[in-house]
Amino acid sequence: MTRSPKSNANQLEIAKAAGVSVSTVSRALSDARGISDERRLQIRKIAEDAGYFGRSRAAAAPTRHLRAYVTGSLATGGLAPFYEAVVAGLRDSSNDGGFSLSIRMVDETSLGPHRMARDQEKEEADVTIFVGIDLNDSLAGYFLNGSHRAVLVNGYDPDMRFDCVAPNNFYGARLAGRTLLKAGHRKLLYIHDHTRWTTIQRRRGFYASLEEFPGASCTAIGVANGVDTALLAEVERRAKGEADWTSVFCANDMGAFRLMNALEAVGLSVPGEVSVIGFDDLPYAAMMHPRLTTMRVNCLEMARQAIQLAQRRIAEPDAMPMQIECAVVLESGATVAQFA
Repeated sequence: MTRSPKSNANQLEIAKAAGVSVSTVSRALSDARGISDERRLQIRKIAEDAGYFGRSRAAAAPTRHLRAYVTGSLATGGLAPFYEAVVAGLRDSSNDGGFSLSIRMVDETSLGPHRMARDQEKEEADVTIFVGIDLNDSLAGYFLNGSHRAVLVNGYDPDMRFDCVAPNNFYGARLAGRTLLKAGHRKLLYIHDHTRWTTIQRRRGFYASLEEFPGASCTAIGVANGVDTALLAEVERRAKGEADWTSVFCANDMGAFRLMNALEAVGLSVPGEVSVIGFDDLPYAAMMHPRLTTMRVNCLEMARQAIQLAQRRIAEPDAMPMQIECAVVLESGATVAQFA
């Protein structure tokens, strides 16, 4: 890392510098078992050089507590690195802000007022943070009708009742679509996964890009719940000449990974015959061959903004809810080619 000894590193940056996961860094810095002495010393040396320990010692003693619920359905499998980065950011930013923080990965279908009241009785939290979880009516009512406060991370409240922070999914997907269209592609395929308010905005943004280019058209298929039946059938159609799309926008990087494997299996080259763009810029995007072109989401900035929203909500309980969208930028790889 290119930081001075006095800089404020966080565990995600240390993980990148050491070439390990954030959880490995966390275990190494807390002297947990299961890590070799050599690896532990390597990680602690990187952390020390980056000023991690100095920052931790200088942090204010926690005076307030936050509790975060993280989606169990999305924070596993291909999206695990995304939510791991968000959680790492929440830990660092809450520490900087003088908060203590507890994390609970949950099945969101089991969340309701009873669970909130029970957890609050056992461990009182000043603000509850929901990561990747959309509040149902009963859960929203619990916070609206009481004195408890909620912040949504990587989520939206369409009724604008709660503080939220998320990537700018609309304009991020619009930029992805425009990148393919400016490269000359006019026949596009859109691969979508689970449906939430965040992914709905992603879909809207992608289709908005199509409206700017006369003659552009799009076919859409779903790959929800890890089922590739529709994807494999569509790739087979393309291999047989029954479909004519030349580029694909995937609503997340895991969809792009599954697509590129399917294309390779039928002998279609990327980007020679098909251009591909993903979304999220997860660590494994750099391991794909060729390197995936994708849209980078700054998980650490989302987490930082979430803690600031929590601080504001504590200081001003009746303030108008804030809905913050963090910019999404293009991470150029090698999976987009000009269409002749």
